[in-house]
Amino acid sequence: MLRATIVTVTALGFALAANAQVERSPTAAPQPQVETITDPDAIAARLRFWATDSGAPVYYGEVRNVDARSRRVLGHYQCLAIAFIRYEAGVFHYYHKMWARSPDGSCRYDDQTSHPVGNRGLCVRDSDAAGPGRAPSTRRISKDNLDWQNGRFRTIDTRTRVVGETAECVPPRGVGAGLFSLQIVGDRFRLITTRPLSYELNMAPQDPRSPPSAPVF
Repeated sequence: MLRATIVTVTALGFALAANAQVERSPTAAPQPQVETITDPDAIAARLRFWATDSGAPVYYGEVRNVDARSRRVLGHYQCLAIAFIRYEAGVFHYYHKMWARSPDGSCRYDDQTSHPVGNRGLCVRDSDAAGPGRAPSTRRISKDNLDWQNGRFRTIDTRTRVVGETAECVPPRGVGAGLFSLQIVGDRFRLITTRPLSYELNMAPQDPRSPPSAPVF
């Protein structure tokens, strides 16, 4: 009787172990690795610049708040459009516009002409402004609307770690914020300044004559 009981318990142990092995065997599919690029030259290689592009590519996204202590990216601040003009030895020259969401909560990238856009470069002549930086602009970002070949554009200077207007535009030292980080994460360009704000763009450039009609993230 004792021997039978031992055999039964042993068999039960083997059965439980086998069952546990079956339950553990399925494994979750591995998550795809998200590529992160931090080298300025490598980032520039992934972007399109007006100085070397026959078109006028514009990148769309949003500006988000950032927690000053933890650097954690928070919620929406303003809508964003950026044209990268040129890249020279670690310095990105760019033109941008920022504006508030529509009452329905959307950025309305396809309607930048019915409301003023307040935040833009100070030293780039815009065909719809009274003078460089002196009036809100309701024009789309395009080569036809901007004096892009002669403008003194804002820069992301990865050497001095400064983002904003240059000394050429605002003597004697320019006006800007510190550069905390610059990277491409997957399909998203992300620039975080010490203001602190996070400027985020979808990496798929668009023709400004046909801007996105839906959210880009």
